Amino acid sequence: MGDNVKKKTDEKKSRRSDLPIANLPCIELSGNREMLIEGSRGVLEYSPACIRINTSGMILSAEGRELNLRCISESALIIDGFITSLTFTV
Repeated sequence: MGDNVKKKTDEKKSRRSDLPIANLPCIELSGNREMLIEGSRGVLEYSPACIRINTSGMILSAEGRELNLRCISESALIIDGFITSLTFTV
């Protein structure tokens, strides 16, 4: 059973490595309450209802209620609040 899980994990890793993801942002969601974005190039819009982030090749829009930029660094940020939708504009 353990070998089967390892095989599936290895297959997923090999498929992921074929994707051209070098310049794409890394986005990690914790439910709909927190989002970490690595690869940010700046904040385009900031309000409690909408936060728009510039990333490499796309704009990420998070919409919801009581949205807040909790932490900002040179290339990453954390949004918290009640996230209701995410939109990617290429």
